[in-house]
Amino acid sequence: MSRVRLVCGMALLLTAAPLAAQEPLDNRMPAEDPSLLTDSTAAVLDGEAAEIAGQLRCPVCTGQSVLESNSGIAQEMQAVIRERLGEGETEEEILEYFVGAYGDWIILKPRAIGLNLLVYILPSVALIFGGAWLVTRIRKWSHDSPDTDDGQVSGLSEDDDQWLREAIGRG
Repeated sequence: MSRVRLVCGMALLLTAAPLAAQEPLDNRMPAEDPSLLTDSTAAVLDGEAAEIAGQLRCPVCTGQSVLESNSGIAQEMQAVIRERLGEGETEEEILEYFVGAYGDWIILKPRAIGLNLLVYILPSVALIFGGAWLVTRIRKWSHDSPDTDDGQVSGLSEDDDQWLREAIGRG
């Protein structure tokens, strides 16, 4: 029993020390401290910047967005996004800025305009035509009978047909 008490006491001490080291929560109101308002505005700005950065491709990384990349150019692009958002530009204006600088390639999700429209239309068209082709092939296959009217397998000479019938035991 004393071992159990010892283990429980040690566990209590080990968990109490980190809890005692915690600083109390700050109960200040935003009206008392204007920096709290600035921080929430910055958080909103950072959230919007992250959303835009997630739509842009990193110019040096393969398959990564600017948001996911740790490269220097991606960090610079994030800074430009934050700066332009701070100046009051909209998401569309910022995306257009980067498209102007890098081309349509910079957008991760292709826009459904011009030649990029094929990216959205062709898979559906191919699926529809492929399904129609498959249905016609299955119907043709199911309606075609391997036997002709005289009981002979089509495409075989009479000798081959006779040999086949003997081989399967129907002759």
